[in-house]
Amino acid sequence: MSYEWRFDVVWESLPFLLEGLWVTVLIVVACMGISLILGLLLALARISSHAWLRLISAAYIDFFRGVPLLVLVFWAFFTVPIATGQPLPAIPTGIIAMSINLTAFVAEIYRAGIQSVTLGQRHAALSLGMTQSQALQRVILPQAVRHVVPPVASAWVSLFKDTALLSVIIVPELMYQARILAVQTYRPLEIYTVIALVYFVITWPQARFADWIYERMRVRD
Repeated sequence: MSYEWRFDVVWESLPFLLEGLWVTVLIVVACMGISLILGLLLALARISSHAWLRLISAAYIDFFRGVPLLVLVFWAFFTVPIATGQPLPAIPTGIIAMSINLTAFVAEIYRAGIQSVTLGQRHAALSLGMTQSQALQRVILPQAVRHVVPPVASAWVSLFKDTALLSVIIVPELMYQARILAVQTYRPLEIYTVIALVYFVITWPQARFADWIYERMRVRD
């Protein structure tokens, strides 16, 4: 018996799915914004001259890079309310969990970019009378950017796909909306096929753009 495809079901429910896509985009933008700021602070602590700062930052990075994101999402959603006695809304919880995880990876990207700038550049800036802070802001960070942008762009693409994990804590992002629709219509094959295509259509151009950025930055080295 051949299967009768009914993609009209998906078309009729398109506004419902687009609501989930909008939530996905908001989560990605929020997580990346938070991680870019906190990741830089964590990277600077990681290369600090203070041993206690290096120890704390290294512990954070090693721990949260080693914990699976799904475990972290469950921990934030179920454990924190038990410990604090205050339940958290699903979307902020998801953003916090993903930001904590992504910050650890972004921090290492920043650190690698900063350390890719030769010591001669730092010494030259200091010899001109700049302070350590001024050398970092005016000489080191501007040069580190070209090494940081390509991997950050790749992390951005991966973040879009990782948001699907938040469906397990009832965050109404794209995957969760698809699950609800599949249950209501009894058409999971059509719905999940379309959702897979939607993720591909969103991430493929971004992945190609990330590759283009990498090639541009690599040529200039």
